[in-house]
Amino acid sequence: MKKPLLYLFCILLLTSCGHKGKLQSNIGLVFGTYYSFNYYASENYQADFDSIFAVVNHSLSTFDSTSIISEINRSASPVRLDEHFIKIMDYSRYVSEQSGGAFDLTVAPLVNLWGFGYDPLDKSTFRSEEMVDSVRQIVGFDKISIVDSMLVKADPRMKLDASAIAKGYACDLIAECLKSKGVRDFMVDIGGEVVCGGCNPDYKPWRIGIVSPVDDSTQTINDYEQVVELSDRAIATSGNYRQFYITKERKVSHTIDPRTGYPAESKVLSASVLADECAIADAYATSFMVLGDTTAIKDIIKASKYDIEAYIIVDNDGSHISRHYTR
Repeated sequence: MKKPLLYLFCILLLTSCGHKGKLQSNIGLVFGTYYSFNYYASENYQADFDSIFAVVNHSLSTFDSTSIISEINRSASPVRLDEHFIKIMDYSRYVSEQSGGAFDLTVAPLVNLWGFGYDPLDKSTFRSEEMVDSVRQIVGFDKISIVDSMLVKADPRMKLDASAIAKGYACDLIAECLKSKGVRDFMVDIGGEVVCGGCNPDYKPWRIGIVSPVDDSTQTINDYEQVVELSDRAIATSGNYRQFYITKERKVSHTIDPRTGYPAESKVLSASVLADECAIADAYATSFMVLGDTTAIKDIIKASKYDIEAYIIVDNDGSHISRHYTR
């Protein structure tokens, strides 16, 4: 009697791991970067994805003059928010508070000042201490609030930048869309922010490479420092090895410390965060790069209300050391 039961168990196990439909692939450009979606389904959902891209752009894109965030940035009056912006605010406020201000949506004026962002100052311009201190006066998450679904700024000159969380949030929306259609095996990748569900074509967890942090402004070097396995989980990576420029004074990275007003400088070269939501992973990855303190990172992971873990790559006198931190 045991053999038939065992046989039935094996059949059920194989069926539960089987793919539903055929492998669909959607690739293209969005939010200034690439996207690549692979999933098993009976039909292709490009139209649904395009609708989600439009929703995220309308809410969070500083490069869309009609978006909510663009309206906030040019308006001195309170601006009504949609459900997506309110959710991003909730995520961001928590990570900002937990990281002591290392993550901050109001960092936009500083990002622009250092030659990045949606309205960048020319990279050849000298940034004086007075310039930085002046801009810092209009930066701070505690200076914005939501009142009756309206975003209120303490200073009308304040501007927001959601680029450090928007891609992750878009990944979450795409993943939710797929799951709502019964898709269980998928990999969603927008510019290196990734959400995976179920198993890959080989019926195993999806394998995601963490790129080795080698200075590469061309963004063409893809040597992997480590490979992690993901299933029903998200990963986001932040680093200073691809978006930077060199001046006589310093290497200027795109990761700006909202607390000091200057580009973040530390031995942390790359921070990859795993979480259930990619938006959360995205925000924490940025905050860990800003913090640059592995002790603080460990403490944050242990104290967070979210189930997060991180792979932190640090500089060790020219070589790399990868450290894995969990709760």
